[in-house]
Amino acid sequence: MKIVFCSKFYFLNGGTERYISELMPQLSSMGHTPIPFSVRYAGNWKSPYSQYFLPPPGPADQARFETIRLTPMSLIRHLDRSVYSFEARSYLSRLLDETGGADIAYLLNIYNYMSPSIIQTFRQRGIPVALQLGDYHLLCPAYLFLRDGRPCTLCIGGAYRHGLRHRCIKHSYPASAVRVLSMYIQKWLKLYHLVDAFIVPCRFMESKLVEGGFPADRMHLLHYPVSAPPREPADRRGDYILFFGRVSYEKGLDTLIQAYQQISPDVDLVLIGKDYDGEKERLQRFILPEYTRRIQFLGFKDGQELSRWIAGALFAVVPSRWYDNAPISIYESYSHETPVVAANLGGIPEQVEQGVTGRLFSPDSVDELREALLWMLSDRERLRQMGKAGKDFVARWCSLEGHAGRLLEIFVRLRSRSY
Repeated sequence: MKIVFCSKFYFLNGGTERYISELMPQLSSMGHTPIPFSVRYAGNWKSPYSQYFLPPPGPADQARFETIRLTPMSLIRHLDRSVYSFEARSYLSRLLDETGGADIAYLLNIYNYMSPSIIQTFRQRGIPVALQLGDYHLLCPAYLFLRDGRPCTLCIGGAYRHGLRHRCIKHSYPASAVRVLSMYIQKWLKLYHLVDAFIVPCRFMESKLVEGGFPADRMHLLHYPVSAPPREPADRRGDYILFFGRVSYEKGLDTLIQAYQQISPDVDLVLIGKDYDGEKERLQRFILPEYTRRIQFLGFKDGQELSRWIAGALFAVVPSRWYDNAPISIYESYSHETPVVAANLGGIPEQVEQGVTGRLFSPDSVDELREALLWMLSDRERLRQMGKAGKDFVARWCSLEGHAGRLLEIFVRLRSRSY
């Protein structure tokens, strides 16, 4: 089967790209042909198909919108890619002509740099489309269902005007206007209703999509896959609590820092991840002088170095304040036999079994998180048992081989339909 992978980044930028980098070789080993379609950025992985990639909206070395030096041409291209891109359709058509078509299109992160216009190109050629969802882009102008620091679903039924009214995109009327307009145009064109299968990581996201008007019979639950970590010695645990992920407001790290400073622990707090929108500087204002050496910001880590930090933690904390769908950091923690304390909202309760693989607390509750931290630290043997239960969970539901097999079953069913 020839499978076109569509994603705006083809280099390691986050969880989506890590997923692509692991899934494509796995599918190749199973006898299938993955074909990437992306944007031509500096630092992309090598590919024989890169000549068919889209030109970037701005300079090739500026992949994130906030780093792009806007010119009239780059601004026009950004508007084009955010709303409906004939250019993207043209480049995709060239790729499909060169490869002799495809059996399946797998769309992962196409927003703003590629546009959903490419869905029409696939459908006009009789190629079924599966869309993997990692956030609430189809339902919320700001992607996160978060407004003024609290969950918000005002736009879920298609009333996207609330996104402009509340300036949900970077607190900017122009940016919010572009995003809201693009959502109305894409809804009018029914672009996302041309999708044959929505691949969701949790039932919570499925329920929100159905509430937003998408067909329930096109929803397919697939847990994110995680690779088995390197083997570590049994006594590898250190004396620290760990957070790893984006250092950004919706992750709720201010709640974690405040709760940690109330328990007078004999363990450190280690925070690993890339800083977004100056969040690290904001968080440092919450740190009391006596804790400056106990709370460590280590920046971005990846690969074996990140694996060692996860494996050495007593437990990980996921203090999200948005409707986090199914943070892969939870599964990665489990794969290292590291239990998790996490906020009780979104899809997280589907991942963390209370008292079995970790502990849940009400989002933004410093008091409840403090109690959860104390409970976890009170029994090291219980931590070991919860870590083993977590590893059993990912072995059962999150292996790369199992994920690829279940994904292929969906693709085969889609191909069996007539177009």
